[in-house]
Amino acid sequence: MSIWKRLLVDRISITVVIGSKDFYHQTENRLYTLKAKQPALLPLGKIKVFQGQYLRRLDYYAAYGKSKASKRKIADIKVGANRLFGGKSMHRYFSLTLYPSQFKAGDFQTFKDLLTAVMPEFNYAKLHQTGKVTYLELAADSLTHKHHSFLPYRKYTKTSKIWKEDGGHLGTTYIGSNTSPQRFRIYDKHKQLLDTGKEPYSNVFPQTRIEAVVRKLGVAPVDLINMKNPFKKLAIADLAAAKAASDDQDWQDFIVESLKIGVPQALSNHPTIRKKYMAMLDTVQAPWWSPEFLWQGLPKALAVIAP
Repeated sequence: MSIWKRLLVDRISITVVIGSKDFYHQTENRLYTLKAKQPALLPLGKIKVFQGQYLRRLDYYAAYGKSKASKRKIADIKVGANRLFGGKSMHRYFSLTLYPSQFKAGDFQTFKDLLTAVMPEFNYAKLHQTGKVTYLELAADSLTHKHHSFLPYRKYTKTSKIWKEDGGHLGTTYIGSNTSPQRFRIYDKHKQLLDTGKEPYSNVFPQTRIEAVVRKLGVAPVDLINMKNPFKKLAIADLAAAKAASDDQDWQDFIVESLKIGVPQALSNHPTIRKKYMAMLDTVQAPWWSPEFLWQGLPKALAVIAP
């Protein structure tokens, strides 16, 4: 049996190009207008603006208490410019990032209303139809299987790592590089919530987050309903079955190494047996892992970010 929390959009960035230099500067200034309206329109929240040479960033907190756990950031806006590679012209852009898993009742609507009032050219309904998704995190939580109790991998990925926390505790598993168009992160969400002073979903069940990170999709948010299922590219081998697959010491050593640095990196360290060991892993797939089942939750996940 396998129990899941439904699929969710954990983070999404939507970007549009700003054509003229004058409009770019007007947009920069409107970030400060948003900040000025915060005391009246968002009394329990906070709006901060950070300024760099080629970037302005606004952080929007729907709630901003004294403790770290009570600070709830639901969006940020970036207005920036960079020089296109090999060219003289500047690429100016507006980028909105949402954190839907942090939304509570009324938060998103208040943000959309404020955005429309101050920046009507970037109203959310328009962004949803015409902006381009440049970053997306989709996540689902297993309430049955503990982190590091299985072997995740991706067939054509040679890079992985497992973060070592203080005291030698094994933390997040990364499958793929941090610049890859697609990457997977797997971690103990229960522990993360406790570490940040937040209430976990359950103190009885584990909560292992399996997260797909997709960059530069190049489609509007409204078209995400037609995107391909990224979780199909993640394979998961059953740890107990893998250990029982062979008594060969090299194979057993490979499993131990995989638990320390991840399967893709362990395979890369042994190129002569990569094909053989990959085939062995393919024969011991975890029966509970079903990307198709997770993907059934996409419509409800996208409904949270609908206009």
